[in-house]
Amino acid sequence: MQGFATYTSQYGPLRLDWLDDAIVRLHIVTQSDYEQDGAGEPTALTDDTFDQLQRYFAGTLRQFTVPIAFTSGTPFQRTVWQALREIPYGKTRTYAQVAQAVGRPKAVRAIGSANNRNPLPILVPCHRVVGSGGAMVGYAYGVEMKRALLQMEMQSQLG
Repeated sequence: MQGFATYTSQYGPLRLDWLDDAIVRLHIVTQSDYEQDGAGEPTALTDDTFDQLQRYFAGTLRQFTVPIAFTSGTPFQRTVWQALREIPYGKTRTYAQVAQAVGRPKAVRAIGSANNRNPLPILVPCHRVVGSGGAMVGYAYGVEMKRALLQMEMQSQLG
C-alpha cells in the first residue's frame, strides 16, 4: 500500500509519502501542489513522523526513528544518502568529507548532485553538508532554511 499525508509546519505544508511501512519522500509543498493533491490520508506512520519532525524543529529530538526507504536514486546516490545519516546531530561535514566517507574522494560534485536529489530532507540530513571552509551552499529549500536548521541543532546542543 502507498499514500501520503500533508501536515502544517513552521516551514509550510510538509507532504510525507509512504510505501508499505516506510516513509519514502518528504517535501515542502507549494500552494498549487496542495490544491491539486489535497491533504492525503494520515496514518499512524505519517502521524508519528510528523510528531518526530515537530519535536526535531523544537530542538528536543536529535535522532529520527521512523522507518524510511529509498525507492529512487542510483546505487551511488543511495550510498551517499546512507552516509548522510551518519553525520551527527549539530555537526557538519564538507562535500569532500562525504566523498571521502563513501570511498570516492574525487566525486565531490557527484556528492552535491546526490544531496540535491535527496528524497527525505531533514530525515536524511543533507542540510548538514557544507562547502569547504563551512560555506553555506546549496539546499533544496534555500540556504536560509539550511542555516536555520543547523543553528537550531547547534543551539539545542548547548541547552
